[in-house]
Amino acid sequence: MKRPPRILDTLVYIRKLREERARERLAAALKALEEARRDLQTVRDTRSSLYEELRQKDLSGGDLRLLGEGMEGLFRETFRLEEKLKARSSEMESLKTELRRAYQERRVSERLRERLWWRYRREEERVFYRELDDLTLMRESRSRKR
Repeated sequence: MKRPPRILDTLVYIRKLREERARERLAAALKALEEARRDLQTVRDTRSSLYEELRQKDLSGGDLRLLGEGMEGLFRETFRLEEKLKARSSEMESLKTELRRAYQERRVSERLRERLWWRYRREEERVFYRELDDLTLMRESRSRKR
């Protein structure tokens, strides 16, 4: 049996690199997702603090109008950040599936490489023992002739 091709080593190496890159992208996406959650929580906390201030103060019409415009801006910002969070979450899920696929591809290529090397070694061992048996038989036949 021929020795397994070296291209399998290269294939395993490439698959490992692909998996590592997918893992790095997933880590970056997780960091971005946490940042989006923090930003959204900050805006929600700001909105809650404004509600608390409103409960404690008496406001004139002009102040109320300005506060309403500010609250409208906070609502838009909250909506924008919620959409951003949804996008980050969906990106996270797609990167998880990509990482899962990269891991499976790496494992398949490693198993293929291991199986071919195992067959090669087994065949080499079989040839070795066959030659050893032949040599042993030749020695025995020579010793009997004498």
